[in-house]
Amino acid sequence: MNYDNPSSLIQLTIQSLLKDDNLAISSLKDIPDALLPSLFLKAHIQGCYKTLKAIVLSWPFERLPLGSLVHDRAPENPSFKAVMDGIDVLIKQKVSPRCRLQVLDLQFTGQKFWNTWTGSHLQAYSQKRELMSEGTSKKEKATPYLEVCVDLYLGEEQVDRFSTYLLNWTKKRKGVHLSYKTVRIHYLTRKYFRFLYAVSCCDIMELGIHCTLLFSTLRMLANLLGMLSNLKRMVVCIKIPTATTPEKAEWRLLSINNFTSECSQLLHLQELYLESPSFLKDHLHCLFRCFNTSLEVFSLTNCRFRKKILTHVFQSPCISQLKDLCLKGVPLTSVSKCLRSLLEVNASTLQQLDLGLCGLQDPQLEVLLPALSSCSQLRSFSLHGNRLSMATLEKLLSCTSGLSRLKLELYPAPLESFSPQGVLQPATFRLHCTQIIKILKDLRHSRSIVVSTGQCSSCAEKMFRNGEPIILPCKSCVRKFKKLSIE
Repeated sequence: MNYDNPSSLIQLTIQSLLKDDNLAISSLKDIPDALLPSLFLKAHIQGCYKTLKAIVLSWPFERLPLGSLVHDRAPENPSFKAVMDGIDVLIKQKVSPRCRLQVLDLQFTGQKFWNTWTGSHLQAYSQKRELMSEGTSKKEKATPYLEVCVDLYLGEEQVDRFSTYLLNWTKKRKGVHLSYKTVRIHYLTRKYFRFLYAVSCCDIMELGIHCTLLFSTLRMLANLLGMLSNLKRMVVCIKIPTATTPEKAEWRLLSINNFTSECSQLLHLQELYLESPSFLKDHLHCLFRCFNTSLEVFSLTNCRFRKKILTHVFQSPCISQLKDLCLKGVPLTSVSKCLRSLLEVNASTLQQLDLGLCGLQDPQLEVLLPALSSCSQLRSFSLHGNRLSMATLEKLLSCTSGLSRLKLELYPAPLESFSPQGVLQPATFRLHCTQIIKILKDLRHSRSIVVSTGQCSSCAEKMFRNGEPIILPCKSCVRKFKKLSIE
């Protein structure tokens, strides 16, 4: 250890304090606010639970992001129990004016806080951008007031013990509000609906639905959507049964219409992810007709739609200020002109664009090139799994060379790299890669691209992980990728 380094001396001091809980607790009043996160983190790691409880009483920040540290979501977790014991003291007794704690965050977020204040690099659990809430959930604050934020998971088993414990814990304490910010549903019953109605629906900012629903359950879900007034992100991966009689067909249509119409209540929705939404196959335009908000993220994947419906959706005002657009696995050959218009409308804001596995060929991409060249904010772009010739790829590289922010590019191997039967010709592929490198050098633009010879969508996702182009394909595709770069 370098004792001339201030950070080393700080760590040495913290280690010394944590050798004795009583010493650490008595020293809290003299420790600067900026060092308390480091002391808290070390106390958590080393199991100094008395010190953890005492730090809560002196916490100088409005938010304590405990969820990013306590991965074991159980009431018996020692660190969680120590923090909750400290909060009980905060509620019952007068404490030092130093304590500013207003929000106990038990979500799997908060890595940025710990990275900033302690220098520790904690693993992020989601690649999606963190949603921000506007202050605490209630308009009128009780005194003292504490908001407990947590994620809720509903699966085939009963509601998890941790969520039930928190719900009962908050009911027994005045001035404490339980706030479910993220709800993920993988199984839905009437019992679960009763549980959801018991929580504060206006707190929910993210909803993920990944299950098969009966017509009646879809209608109940629609009624719930009408209560989610602050929802900002919605992920929909729903399947519903096909209708076998005219009566069931009418009931099915009514259920879908209820679902789409209730979406008009989502006035703060920013991100919409529709994953294989076959139940909306003939109703997607109705859904967009109901939206009264401008989306920042729109993802529509793995489903086939009629040209008329896609045309209507692409012309919707609610997707005219997009930052992210993903249409992976949606055939787009018949709507290339409408897609060009959509890209032109979003040219000044679009940062992420995924057109992988969309069945695009040379004629469709030729139509898109002028619009692509005007997307000045574009940072990542995927055409993975489409059928493009070497001549079109060369035009594409030239067209996008003026996009200074573009750092992540995933393109298909040229069609000429394959035999008429679709078999990869390795020697020809290497030759085309050499040509691509020469094109990049001639353009004199520093960039790195990934050329894929496969059609594995999971590999394509891995290419964009953690903000850098990395080669981590699955075993069946391990020989199907080549990274080309020019500095």
